[in-house]
Amino acid sequence: MQALLILMFAFLAVLGCATGQDGPATIVPAAPPESALVSIGDATYTVDLAVTPEERQQGLSGREHMPQDVGMLFVFEEERPLHFWMKEMHFPLDIIWIDAQCRLVEVAADVPTPPPNDDNAEIPRVQSPSPARYVLELNAGEAARNGLQPGDPVEFLGAIAGQHGC
Repeated sequence: MQALLILMFAFLAVLGCATGQDGPATIVPAAPPESALVSIGDATYTVDLAVTPEERQQGLSGREHMPQDVGMLFVFEEERPLHFWMKEMHFPLDIIWIDAQCRLVEVAADVPTPPPNDDNAEIPRVQSPSPARYVLELNAGEAARNGLQPGDPVEFLGAIAGQHGC
């Protein structure tokens, strides 16, 4: 047993010399990129961003699902009445309207997916009850699960901290 330990120590010493280090080479994984986060009340969501007109038009359309505590944050240049529709959506959403003062304005809960024929005339449309600058789309039921209410403060954290106004 002692001979095995000596042999192992010698191997590690040689490996350290070969790598120019004092011991065995260590592989350190790269740090993952910092996530974009939105905090509302006591809840925090990891978000994808939709900032450009093309990103906002695409939104979550075509995605098959979205993990819990994940959403999409739509950022607009100014506060105004906003309209959203559920074209090519495969799961229902909670749509969270947020004003320029970074407060939750209203929750449109459990907005349904469009009918199977996807006729544009029948696609559900949702309008902000008052002007908004940001929209956070979450899985249906998330707002109720986390007790999100009008007036709750909203903060952008992580990769988007200090950006976009909140």
